Amino acid sequence: MLEMLYRSYRTAMLQRALGVLGDHALAEDAVHEAFIRISRHIRRFESMKSDECRYLCLTIVKNAALNILRDRGITDELPDTQRAVTGDIALGIDISDAIDALEEGHRQVVLLRLRYGFDTFETARLLGIKPGTVRSRLNRARKILKESLK
Repeated sequence: MLEMLYRSYRTAMLQRALGVLGDHALAEDAVHEAFIRISRHIRRFESMKSDECRYLCLTIVKNAALNILRDRGITDELPDTQRAVTGDIALGIDISDAIDALEEGHRQVVLLRLRYGFDTFETARLLGIKPGTVRSRLNRARKILKESLK
């Protein structure tokens, strides 16, 4: 079961941790710590649906990443205020500025879907909106971002 969770969710968990920490090595540490925690409670996962497993895995890795920040004494930056992680620092700042300029509903969908790796249904559940609304906001936000980054 643990191996199946690892294969299924490791990449999404790494992306989530990277979004919180902004450092690949620390993100790997957060994923490692998350799987240690998951292994301690693996029986709980056996009766869950896949979307519930994904949500729980992503929540556990986010908390592990936040604990790493706290352990390092970094508590003033929340994950949604950190700059985008890209190979090009200037591009990352441009993208973050463009995301920050989006209206609130579009910005929330972009952050939850693209930065933190929630799927459409998880995003809808977190925001209290319909999955179709998530898809349309994301589509509109992509168009706005594309125009603003030209």
